[in-house]
Amino acid sequence: MYNAWFSAMHKSVNRPAYQIYGKTRREAMWRIISVVAVARRNMDSGWPRPFFAGTVITWTDSIIACGWDFAATILREQMKEPASRCIPVTVRAGRLADKNRRIAGGFPAYPSASEILAHECGHTAQARRLSWLYLPKGAVFTLWREGNGWLHQFENEASEQGQFGGIVIGSVDAHLLHRLESRADD
Repeated sequence: MYNAWFSAMHKSVNRPAYQIYGKTRREAMWRIISVVAVARRNMDSGWPRPFFAGTVITWTDSIIACGWDFAATILREQMKEPASRCIPVTVRAGRLADKNRRIAGGFPAYPSASEILAHECGHTAQARRLSWLYLPKGAVFTLWREGNGWLHQFENEASEQGQFGGIVIGSVDAHLLHRLESRADD
């Protein structure tokens, strides 16, 4: 009930930049998740980090918020190497921030934006499972990031389980497309 109510409220205020397919490894069915872009989450917004500028956050089981710059980066990555429900993007080596683990697995030290979105898809399943408890639990345990021990399990689970299955065809906002086209002309 909470997820449906909060998602509807959020969507009435902010239109999605696009919709994506997301799920976790444990889920059988893909879900459609709205990626909502707002200027205060842009890297150069002037808002304080880590609360707004440059952050990507899962609000509910069907809402992920980010900056327009991040939304555009995802779109550019997906134009070059599209994800699909048959070949989803996952967090390589199961961690976003563990450079040694990523390099040992033969992956780049730093995650792609699509991997970050896969991690957030992992959080949408947690939001679905925890309902209204997701936001307070997420706010507390996200502070510890990934790592070893029980304090890190919340973030570790999102990275290990999240899957990004691509952008829903026809869902990209005209404002975002215009933003990409104007940057291409520069």
